[in-house]
Amino acid sequence: MISKRILPFALAAFGSTVAIGFAAAELPVEPTPSVRSLPADYPDSFVFLVDGNFWGLESGKVVIADVGSEIDHHRGSIGAAQFGFFAAAKTRPELYVVETFFTRGQRGVRTDVLTIYDRTTLEQTGEVVLPGGKRAQTLTEKGAFQLSADERFAYVFNFTPASSVTVVDLVKRKIVGDVDIPGCVDAFALKTGGFASLCGNGGIASTKLDANGKFVRQTMSEPFQDIDKAPIFSRPAIVDGVAYFPTYDGRIQPIDFNGDEAVVGEAWPIVADKADAAPKKKSWRDRIPGLSKPDHSGDKRLPSGWQLMTSDDAGHLYVLMRRTENFDDHDTGGDEVYVIDPKSRDVVNRIRLRSESALIEVTGGADPYLVALNADMSLDVLKANNGEFVRRIGGQIVMSPFAMVADK
Repeated sequence: MISKRILPFALAAFGSTVAIGFAAAELPVEPTPSVRSLPADYPDSFVFLVDGNFWGLESGKVVIADVGSEIDHHRGSIGAAQFGFFAAAKTRPELYVVETFFTRGQRGVRTDVLTIYDRTTLEQTGEVVLPGGKRAQTLTEKGAFQLSADERFAYVFNFTPASSVTVVDLVKRKIVGDVDIPGCVDAFALKTGGFASLCGNGGIASTKLDANGKFVRQTMSEPFQDIDKAPIFSRPAIVDGVAYFPTYDGRIQPIDFNGDEAVVGEAWPIVADKADAAPKKKSWRDRIPGLSKPDHSGDKRLPSGWQLMTSDDAGHLYVLMRRTENFDDHDTGGDEVYVIDPKSRDVVNRIRLRSESALIEVTGGADPYLVALNADMSLDVLKANNGEFVRRIGGQIVMSPFAMVADK
């Protein structure tokens, strides 16, 4: 027998169960497996987040996120194990990851592969085993894995610590061969075939390849940087075949990749306000203790961050800046982004971030987004044209991304 005190609760529970049962009965049966596909042409707001997953490198991935959507930001992901590198083709519906596997997870026999994914279904469609177990395992470098200008070949940087580049034919899906680049790193694609590599003597080496990806010749430029006092960051923004490298001491170093050889241009200083460079007159307030106000308008800022340089479709450069005079802050990150017109060399806008960031990226399109990674691994999305804050994307969509790549 149910007591009078318990009866109301029992009836309420029974009613809820019946209601839930009727509601469940009205829901359509969801087919299994239930898999969505991505559009063949991604929206401008899609960004690839290369998530190395620092606390579980064998489970690294590339997350495809829609930073322009109010909800449903996570659109899919593909694997990128053990410091995986990523590239997306523009002439074929393919995505590429260079990754490493061990037979016992984090130990055992090593295998390096270039894995090919379908852009729409994110299903693996092939792989090319890379020889020698020697591809560089580093935090993501822009020049460590690139596609050739015509996207027939892929260039994979190797480091054992001897340095070389493996050339892969992406059409035939086979290895063409290795090219030694002693004393140099990375492989930035040259427009006419081949690649350029930054070298320890302060110069840049250009490697010419023929139509079949075979070695033709290699040339070395004169040293253009003092790598001890004013080195360049190796992660540039590339606009119309010209790479713009920020330097530790606050300059922009252009290098043209449009020919058979890399051509080093004239570097110029990043000056936010030309009036700041001129000495300022002191007012009577400055001579009376307690009346003068701190003036930070002329405080020195230097480039700082991991992925600290990017560009938009209009050709503007975006540089992450930090208030500092110390070169040791070069990878700390910054709280302000300078927008630079490389033609006039002027800073045309300054965008204040909500917090310090070490990675930034700008999406494609006429009204692009500026995406900044926060310390808690959330993403701040701002309007790149005016710095207006749009949204914060949290929820651990990524664990520890090493790069952001806009689909542009």
